[in-house]
Amino acid sequence: MGDKHLFTVKEANELIPFLSSKLHELRLAYGKLTVWSKDAPSQSEVTLRGGMLADPEYVSLLTRFQTLIEDVCSEGCYLKDLDSGLVDFPTLWEGREVYLCWKLGESEVGHWHEIEAGFSGRRALNADPA
Repeated sequence: MGDKHLFTVKEANELIPFLSSKLHELRLAYGKLTVWSKDAPSQSEVTLRGGMLADPEYVSLLTRFQTLIEDVCSEGCYLKDLDSGLVDFPTLWEGREVYLCWKLGESEVGHWHEIEAGFSGRRALNADPA
């Protein structure tokens, strides 16, 4: 893996349509996985079936879920919370790395926070930090 990409606000905003689409797909897949996992076989059932862990459809859905996560992360941003659709973008501000912060449903990146602060430390972008 190469150097970490540091985003400008403009670059982060350009990814929003892509991220919105992927996060909606991820949520759908996660919902289906959650329902399916409630019916997952016990360890003894797996053994009785000769080691077949799950229905091939479940395995396919799990693979799709993983691929969607990789699609999002391959852009250089960080998926922080699937439930809220929270994504962070590393950026350089005043000589230090911070995160631009966006949440599914927001039309553009409008917040940032210190790396250690997380979502609770979100601050509005009064001026473009990148």
